[in-house]
Amino acid sequence: MIMTVALVVVAPAASAADSITDLGVSVDLSSHSDVAAGGGKVFVSAGDRIVVTDADGVLVGAITDLVDVAGLAAAPDGMHVYAALHDSHEVIEIDSATLAIIRRIDFAAYPCPTRLVMSDGLLWAAYGCERDTGGLARLDVSASASQPIPVVTRQPAAPLFDVAGNTLVLAEPREVLTDILVYDVSASSFALRGEIDHESHGRHDLRDLVVTPDGSAAVLAFSSGYETWDTTSLTKIQEYGRSSSALEQAVGVAVSSDGAHIAGGWWSDDRGIELYDAATGATTYAKMVPSGWPTPKVLGGSLTIVGDDVFAVLWTSGTANTIRLWRLEDVTLLPSTMTLTGPEEATALEPLSLAGRVTMPEGVTAGRQQLEVTRRLPDGTSETLRSARTAADGTFTITDTPPVAGTVGYDVTWGGSADVRGSTASVSVQVVHQSASISLKGPVDWVIGKRLPIAGKLKFGDKAPTTRPSLTVIRASPDGVSTELGTVRVSKGGSFRFRDRPDQEGIYIYNFIWSGDDATSSALNAQFVTVRSGDS
Repeated sequence: MIMTVALVVVAPAASAADSITDLGVSVDLSSHSDVAAGGGKVFVSAGDRIVVTDADGVLVGAITDLVDVAGLAAAPDGMHVYAALHDSHEVIEIDSATLAIIRRIDFAAYPCPTRLVMSDGLLWAAYGCERDTGGLARLDVSASASQPIPVVTRQPAAPLFDVAGNTLVLAEPREVLTDILVYDVSASSFALRGEIDHESHGRHDLRDLVVTPDGSAAVLAFSSGYETWDTTSLTKIQEYGRSSSALEQAVGVAVSSDGAHIAGGWWSDDRGIELYDAATGATTYAKMVPSGWPTPKVLGGSLTIVGDDVFAVLWTSGTANTIRLWRLEDVTLLPSTMTLTGPEEATALEPLSLAGRVTMPEGVTAGRQQLEVTRRLPDGTSETLRSARTAADGTFTITDTPPVAGTVGYDVTWGGSADVRGSTASVSVQVVHQSASISLKGPVDWVIGKRLPIAGKLKFGDKAPTTRPSLTVIRASPDGVSTELGTVRVSKGGSFRFRDRPDQEGIYIYNFIWSGDDATSSALNAQFVTVRSGDS
């Protein structure tokens, strides 16, 4: 029987480069959490601080002693990152290289700044503390003494918005149905282009929105899924991840820098982060939230696509309320798949073969690819084996000799290329113990007082041991007494020698015992020797 395990496109195995970083911060679920990337670093707002990692999610520092950090935004060149401090009514400018605060911009006239967006040298900020005091302001951060200028006022609360190109999309905050306003914007003008009213989209509970980089479309995150709308004709283009059972589950959205991919976060145990093809609506990648902590959830508004990677913040319930930065690598690349088959049963210390195939996306030639092979043993340890390569058509064969019995697992990984996401497949093989045998050679009649020689050979299967194990020797004397005589060492060729000096007449039984180990079964053989007096 052959066991087959195959990976499908929308549910790839965890890449070795994916990471989950404990940010060392506990926050309430209602706290703001945003992610921005600049200068080769990732910045995460976390209560009274901004935690900073490198592009691989490894902690590099923190900016502390802040007051309720809300939204973040990075300058296009990545040299500066801006953070909205909700409770101290200011926006700070951070040097992304040194993590020093180099400027504080007063927002006292537009209190409680939340969401920030950087576009064409202008920093846009949503603000609002109490009811009907919300709005939107912008400022030119290139000016040394820039001041925020209000552009939308008298909002029920701080609005959801995004800006790209000459398009601004703003959602009027309402408790149930939301109107979405589209504006033409530039450094010198601000004019309403049109409105997507709640009767048009027919959805409630807008959670998030982003504008594609060219400003041509708005991506709206409603509670049951995602939609794109044309910002010129104000008509719906496409839906993503929609499910009647997903009500109240969609929480945040991000779009790639080329506008080709949309990432959606889901507040559920069986959906975590999904990637959609912006043009077709197809799901191209899906990853469930990781297990191991109490009910991990993707925080709304925390999704960011950086290059080919997706970052999000995970919140876990319980007394700690810990947040973690979740990094998924290469999710925007074209997907590959891998299949892997192996025998359902094998024998320890004997070679087994695994076979598989790496399948490239349509239009991409497989060619010879390097594979990494990892063997997992029953005791939980693992070892990277000698690497393998595919044939030109993507097929491959791997041969290994399992060193122990039990369930032995194999993981085969192709690391991917600049354009194609890598893939991994796994298979488990039930490995049974290798047989062991002991052969003996020696006299069957002997004389009291002489040294009795017995020789033998230990085999595992049809081969000699590769190590030098020991056998236990137990002697049964004619008077019925059994005595353990110690052990005899086996040579690398499997042979051994033993001597004894019997001192009684009668039948002696010499038992040679191999107790077995993790790879081999036990074995026993006995030599019967009749001992007589010298006169007999």
